[in-house]
Amino acid sequence: MNRAAAGIAYKFAAAPAVIAGLALSLLMVMTFADVILRSIFSMPLSFSGEVTVILMVVIVFAAMPMVILTDGHIVVDLLDSYFSARAALVRDTLVDLTCMIAVGFPAVRILDLAARSRGYGEVTVMLQMPRFYLMYFVAVSLFSCVGFYIVRIGTRWFLRARPGVRND
Repeated sequence: MNRAAAGIAYKFAAAPAVIAGLALSLLMVMTFADVILRSIFSMPLSFSGEVTVILMVVIVFAAMPMVILTDGHIVVDLLDSYFSARAALVRDTLVDLTCMIAVGFPAVRILDLAARSRGYGEVTVMLQMPRFYLMYFVAVSLFSCVGFYIVRIGTRWFLRARPGVRND
């Protein structure tokens, strides 16, 4: 990824990072309060289990687009030295296409399940929060991942294919 594309990617990654960071902070404060209330006063927070699940979903799915945008995936480069630049370009594109499909199918399915949940009026047990909000959040996050994979593939092919474009 060239410097301009990397700068844009980091700007787009800031919003999901803030969402994930706020959810993690809230999770830590709630867990601390729950432990203190449970240990000292024998009054645990009855909703803490449900809120923990909700916040973990927010953390994971807010972080996914950020990881894709910043190219923060775990990489095992044992075979990289055996690939020419062109072969590496094709390999990376195939990996991104595979990931895009693997993220796209669940996005479509979760969107359908969210619409169904909204129609049924499903709510969480303790908080009585409509479940479809969280499901739509997950679907939007996954669809944004698909979009970011398309951008990655496009920038990989079009920015590297032009002569005179510097890639770092």
